[in-house]
Amino acid sequence: MRFWLCWLSALLLTGCDTGDRQLAKESLLYCAEGAPFTFNPQLAAATQTLDATAHQLYDRLLDIDPETLQPVPALALDWHRSDDGLHYRFTLRPGVQFHHTAWFSPSRPLNADDVVFSFQRLIDNTHPFHGVSGGHYPFFDSIGLGGLVKRVRALGPREVEFELRRPDASFIGNLATDYAVVLSAEYAGQLLAAGTPELLDQQPVGTGPFYLAQYRLDDFIRYHRHPGYWRGGVKLAQLVFDITPKSSKRLAKLLTGECDVMAHPGASQMAVIKSHPELVLDQATGMNVSVLALNTQKAPFNDVRVRKALALALSRNDILQAVYFGIGSEAESVLPPVSWGYNPNLLMPLPDAERARWLLAQAGLAKGFDMTLLIPTGARSFNPDGLKTGQLIQRRLEELGIRVRLQSLEEQILRRELMAGRQDAVLTGWSADTPDPDNLLHNLLGCQAIAAGTNASRWCHPLFEQQINAARRAPTLNERIRHYHLAQELIYQDMPLIPLNHTLKQQAYRRSVQDLQLQPYGGVVLRQARKE
Repeated sequence: MRFWLCWLSALLLTGCDTGDRQLAKESLLYCAEGAPFTFNPQLAAATQTLDATAHQLYDRLLDIDPETLQPVPALALDWHRSDDGLHYRFTLRPGVQFHHTAWFSPSRPLNADDVVFSFQRLIDNTHPFHGVSGGHYPFFDSIGLGGLVKRVRALGPREVEFELRRPDASFIGNLATDYAVVLSAEYAGQLLAAGTPELLDQQPVGTGPFYLAQYRLDDFIRYHRHPGYWRGGVKLAQLVFDITPKSSKRLAKLLTGECDVMAHPGASQMAVIKSHPELVLDQATGMNVSVLALNTQKAPFNDVRVRKALALALSRNDILQAVYFGIGSEAESVLPPVSWGYNPNLLMPLPDAERARWLLAQAGLAKGFDMTLLIPTGARSFNPDGLKTGQLIQRRLEELGIRVRLQSLEEQILRRELMAGRQDAVLTGWSADTPDPDNLLHNLLGCQAIAAGTNASRWCHPLFEQQINAARRAPTLNERIRHYHLAQELIYQDMPLIPLNHTLKQQAYRRSVQDLQLQPYGGVVLRQARKE
């Protein structure tokens, strides 16, 4: 039994003296579905890592306004793009303080050196920190940031310039994603001198609303309020991420008050949450998709007839009803209908077992075959129950003689498998970090995303690549839309992955929690949360 958590829970339920009640009021317990595998979002792609770190510990140059969905100032007060689209200059906000922690005491506020350090690490493979903690940056590698940004340089203490090799309409949006955090160059220098550079990603220092006070592996994370936070107004003195992988346990803790907020409630739990007088359920349209990704570099999935046969065998509606309890929609494309790049003229085929059998026979596989389907453990924002989804797919494919072995893997192990290309197929997906269609298409199907492990289909189609790159360079929105429509037609024709479902973003919490904002994009933001 975790003493401190029980102690805090007891305080939340019963209260003691005045000081304890005040502490309970200023403490929020967030029940998370998994532990972060790093405290640096640059190295992550998994939801649980981003939720626990990106907006609690760090800031970015820009944020996405949840109302207008446009980039707005954050660490950068303003920015200017050159007429040729190759230079972006940012003016930094003055007086932004880094965390004072047990392992670092900053001597200065944020300046241009910190921004240069944070991005040069990503794009320069000779940088002393590039290879630290594995040297893989899933999001930035998949969108090809290293090939896009020629250099980042300081023009003065508060002026930074990014020089691009070619114009890119998605560049500004990508600087507002969860991954584009700004680290402390001074802290990095201290660690390098001490011979412990890897601590940069394990003992974090950021400018965000909270700093790390304690982490017990796979158990809990405790953050304390950053007293010098540049936005001010942080009401919570303490923020605790309680690691509770089973959604039934998360709900039980939410009901008893052992948790204030529950991450990713399951669809089957909606009725309980909605009917409980002390609980609130927030739902918002999200830009996400769950997919069955087939390894197009491995037989028999390198045969388009096999991939189309599997698409004809599956019932996306069965999955929508059984896994999502009808909350969401069947996916007709990688992009959801809310995206401005969505192609409304494409529809996924309805289930047709006879046609699927015919295609398999044409591929010489009339008797079926054996395959392994990898499934990430825990819930995902785009799929609340991967195992149940896998079982439904297993049952459908069995009718065609395809024998599916299900294998659940932890996030880090799964990513290694995907980067090595050993998988047959995997249940995966993506929750968009920005409204730009590029965010979904590049990460799930771009050629550079293969090495990053986010393109689990390992599909590298030159015409598709041509279309999404042309969309980045297109001078008008109409031209970008045209290229994205053509890109989706290529996906439909070649079927490297099977789009399954889109769902809503959901968040459940106790009524005593106030000002909890459900973001349409990206991870959890708790800096404005408070308790009554």
